[in-house]
Amino acid sequence: MCNQWKDTRTLVDACALTGAAAFFAGIPDAALVANGPLWCYYYALRYLEKQSPAVGARFFCTQADNQAVVYGTEECLLETLAIIRKQACPSVILVENSCSVSLIGDDIAGIARQADMKCPVVCIDSGGLAGGFSAGYRAAASAYFNELPLQRKNCLQHNTVNLLGCTTGYYNGANDVAELKRMLHLAGCRVLACPGAGSSTREIAAMTDAALNIVVHEELGLDLAKLLQEQYGMPYVSLMLPYGLQGSFSWLQYIVEYLSLARVNLDEVQREVGFLEHKVQTATLEMQRIWGDLWFEKTLIAAPVSTALALAAAIRTEWLDTRLLTVAAYGCKPGYPVPDCIDTFIEHADSQLMEQELAALQGGLLLASSNEKAILQQQAVLDVVCQNIALPVYDEVFLSDQPFIGLRGSCYMLERLWNRFITQSQRLR
Repeated sequence: MCNQWKDTRTLVDACALTGAAAFFAGIPDAALVANGPLWCYYYALRYLEKQSPAVGARFFCTQADNQAVVYGTEECLLETLAIIRKQACPSVILVENSCSVSLIGDDIAGIARQADMKCPVVCIDSGGLAGGFSAGYRAAASAYFNELPLQRKNCLQHNTVNLLGCTTGYYNGANDVAELKRMLHLAGCRVLACPGAGSSTREIAAMTDAALNIVVHEELGLDLAKLLQEQYGMPYVSLMLPYGLQGSFSWLQYIVEYLSLARVNLDEVQREVGFLEHKVQTATLEMQRIWGDLWFEKTLIAAPVSTALALAAAIRTEWLDTRLLTVAAYGCKPGYPVPDCIDTFIEHADSQLMEQELAALQGGLLLASSNEKAILQQQAVLDVVCQNIALPVYDEVFLSDQPFIGLRGSCYMLERLWNRFITQSQRLR
């Protein structure tokens, strides 16, 4: 019986091929080639198109069939590269092997040299056996910087930074990056490059002029930060994501102090924080009089590790009250300590523990993806307030340019939580 597309199971932690493609999809002048069957290609394309609708125009597939998987993919890969040479003019090309092609040991770098492309070609094995989304992203970033060395420092710009470990492959990733740049601008800092999330090859090549690299999602960007420090002497900081008003202000304050920007003050940022705090307080007091406190017996967060831990801190310190807070993290263990506000921390999102936690969540709050909500439905767990914070998402159209992180994101997330709480309260009356 043939598989149908609807039969596929999309995970929060997608495959390494998707993660590697996500890094290069975030470089607007890059082309991507999935060296494997159409199934793997469409899986990655469908995932990435949710955040980058135009990526299909520069994402190609060799369409390796059963014969190619057995005898080699040289012919179909050369044909695909010939199409790119005629139809496009990329600054760099990624060729990534799928799981099945990785097993046969094709020398894809040697095949790519035969194609005589006019730009560098980065070749990696990124099959699912090599790890999940974050592992593929890290492998692609490392391969890119090894293949395309950066320019040596021309003139260090003391008020500039780079953002590492950002991706449009995370839910609402593009809006979150835009908010980070906006906040840094308010604080007197300028972002030179954001590799893997919007910067061109030319912008990435000049990123050594920045005074500091900021690791945004640690599971994606920490290895790259260490590589750039070792090879180019670039300092870096790895901070918990800025969720919440006070969390965002503290994040900015640390960066400004680290850079020792004597002429910079955070007065403009403080004014925005004060305005938003007043706005939040006014709206919250009115809703509390009508609907009661935004309180949950139990809260469960399931997301990539950097997102999950930072959201947990904002949940407990700024947004609402909950008796028990559980975090299930996807990806590697964080380099910074797990916040004390978390009652239970589940590493690697163990499936059995997750199902147990979801079964006991009746009347609680779930911040996760559509996968976790599907388990709730299967187990007939009722009266749970749900908020999407991670992919995959099947039950919501999201067209807004509002971020989840930062100052603007804090108000938007609180707005969403209150509205879902009110809707749930109306159903129960």
